[in-house]
Amino acid sequence: MTDENVRDHLSEDDMALVHALQVHPRASWSGLAPVLDAAPVTLARRWQRLRDAGYAWVTSYPVVGAESMQVALVEVDCAPGRLDEVAAALDSEPSVMTIEHAARGRDLLLTVNARSFHALSALVLDHLGRVPGVASTRTHLAAGVHVEGSRWRLDALDGGQADAVRSLRQADSPRAPVAVDLFGDVYGPIVRELGADGRAGAAEVAARLGRPASTVRRQLSTLVRSEKLVFRCEVAQLLTRWPICVTWWIRLPTADVGDAVQRVRADQRVRLCLSLTGPANFLVTAWTHTLPELVALQSQLEHALPVAEIVDTSVILRTRKRMGWLLHPDGRSTGRTVPLFPG
Repeated sequence: MTDENVRDHLSEDDMALVHALQVHPRASWSGLAPVLDAAPVTLARRWQRLRDAGYAWVTSYPVVGAESMQVALVEVDCAPGRLDEVAAALDSEPSVMTIEHAARGRDLLLTVNARSFHALSALVLDHLGRVPGVASTRTHLAAGVHVEGSRWRLDALDGGQADAVRSLRQADSPRAPVAVDLFGDVYGPIVRELGADGRAGAAEVAARLGRPASTVRRQLSTLVRSEKLVFRCEVAQLLTRWPICVTWWIRLPTADVGDAVQRVRADQRVRLCLSLTGPANFLVTAWTHTLPELVALQSQLEHALPVAEIVDTSVILRTRKRMGWLLHPDGRSTGRTVPLFPG
């Protein structure tokens, strides 16, 4: 499916719906109806079509970088001719959140997670390095997560509509967070269901888990109140105006990280910003419109961060897996998900 053919399947109304769900992923159709000037049943049908086609989806996962979600980036070099074999082996690995094919410097770039530093070390040393076909790995521990993909937005809503959806989210948001065990017997199965469908309601989850709907309704409410889960509406990248993904590996004085984060956050094209261990201690990933725009954005970064040195620029040729969701080569969701439960 070409870039043009994919875009032919997404109308302006579709884009507005996706943008609204990026702002408030679990918004009710009745709440969004007056904002998007469409009947709730129309919005429900439109969303089902987008989700079934793999154009957009809502997922959920534990807050990245929290105590229960240690994160690292792992560069993987593969033995000649074994790249596809290695990538396929990593598809079903729960601790591998994202798999990207890079243009240079490494065959694959993995975003991995574990529930502790010890578990993360075991994952890299005892598991990933021993996957048949892996020639070498280089690991960069995430010391801080400053920006992640759930903040990224389309530009389909006007200012008034975006404000209205934000107000709806605030009205729906609980005020008093509660403590939950995301990985225990009570909430763990619900977290897995929400990973596969971040908009799943109590009745759907209850039917899958064999629990009373009233019980799951209370448990769902508690999970949302915990603020330990991120709900995120994704869209196939080729459906956007920013089909090119680039990652910059940057060396930056530690004292300047705070200022750098503020400057990077101001650019809506940025999808990820991490502090890392190692010589390249700052990472920025962005989606851009064209390769010339990529070069221009790198120039802007260099101007905004004069004390920084860009060590490496890596264009992502293809994303195979994003936050547990397996993707078609054109970026659409296959519908297959792998729970993001650290080992």
